[in-house]
Amino acid sequence: MATSCRNKNMSIKTITYYNSRLLKLVLMSLPLLAALLYSWHAQAQGYPRRPVTIVVPFPPGAATDSFARAAGQRMGQLLGQQFIIDNRSGASGRIGTDHVARAAPDGYTLLWGSSGPLVISPVWGEGKPPYDTLRDFAPVSVFAKIPFILVVHPSVPATNLKQLLAVVKSRPGKLTYASSGIGGTSHLAGELFKSMAKVDLLHVPYKGTSIFATELIAGQVDIAFAGPTTTLPHLESGRMRGIAITSKVRSPLVPNIPTLHEAGVPNYEFTQWYALLTPAKVPADIISTLHGALLKSMDDAEVKKRVTLEGGSFAPGTPEQFTAFLREDLDKNARMIKSAGLKRD
Repeated sequence: MATSCRNKNMSIKTITYYNSRLLKLVLMSLPLLAALLYSWHAQAQGYPRRPVTIVVPFPPGAATDSFARAAGQRMGQLLGQQFIIDNRSGASGRIGTDHVARAAPDGYTLLWGSSGPLVISPVWGEGKPPYDTLRDFAPVSVFAKIPFILVVHPSVPATNLKQLLAVVKSRPGKLTYASSGIGGTSHLAGELFKSMAKVDLLHVPYKGTSIFATELIAGQVDIAFAGPTTTLPHLESGRMRGIAITSKVRSPLVPNIPTLHEAGVPNYEFTQWYALLTPAKVPADIISTLHGALLKSMDDAEVKKRVTLEGGSFAPGTPEQFTAFLREDLDKNARMIKSAGLKRD
């Protein structure tokens, strides 16, 4: 009995001893944990502390690159660090996009994203990209949108959308529409038009916008959806005729051309868009800093000039709005591709 009591007392003392040691270890660790948390918070608050890279998944020269350089330069001025443009082109934008998806989530590798690699490739049948748009990226904000202009060759007997629809419906499957390639934005703009207007057009894909523009001018194709910088010179010369624009509001560059929505295809909207994203799991403080700088860059005269020259308009929003926008575009494109029975080459 005495032995049992002694063992019990020793057990209590042993437990008390180890609990005391554990408590001391926890208390000793608290300052270190607090220091680590403070360090992380300070780093986020002091972001950026070194140059930031914006990956553009296309070659220099196009609107994607032009917008990234203009906005990046201004953001660098606002945040006191250089924003470096890294053109990583290939596979219709998927190579550079995937590079950012795999980058460290520290806010020093960003993506200047666009509709093609983010909301078209992921829902385009076989051969989908290795990244997931909603899982692998943290949206910051849409920067700008550029509409297409629905243009026709002057030989097409239509000066407005009502007349064009009548011509197309009287000759189902006979009139042709050109695009810059299967699965590109100009192709999907045409497919959405066919679906919503309930018309039958024959798609003729080309390898690039400049090629199909030349073919349209020559009368080899009848209709096309092309950007303002491609079409404006030819609209002015009369070599193309503008019928409607694909944005929900008219463009100041072509104020006399109505939107498809107002001209007879209600709720039609299809634009090329450009936006800033980071890898997933970038701290919220850094996302907030980037968001503020991007929106402030839109007030800069040089940035405004660059967007206007491309026929675009600013389309800022919150990260939450951008996330919802991505979901909607992915769903819309998936339905359109499935409905049209489109397949990759």
